[in-house]
Amino acid sequence: MDKNWLQRRVSVEEAEQQNMILDDRLGPKAVPFGFMNEEWKAFVAQMVEGDELWEFTSPADTWQNLCGQKGIAIVRNGEVLSSLVTEMN
Repeated sequence: MDKNWLQRRVSVEEAEQQNMILDDRLGPKAVPFGFMNEEWKAFVAQMVEGDELWEFTSPADTWQNLCGQKGIAIVRNGEVLSSLVTEMN
């Protein structure tokens, strides 16, 4: 993903609150990132002190051409280290 896609810095807690999924197959309580919860845990485990989490979305033309992406990125020293795609078309 392109670092120009970064939209807004978020905390781990904010990202989890905004991505709570309630599904009977996951149990009686909402789970951060739902069926991607284990992938989310591994994603944030990469973080070290000073890293930032950013929400990202690809440009409008990528969505119009059915190749849009949205998600969360780990930024280290101003560069995207890793990204987790949470929505695509």
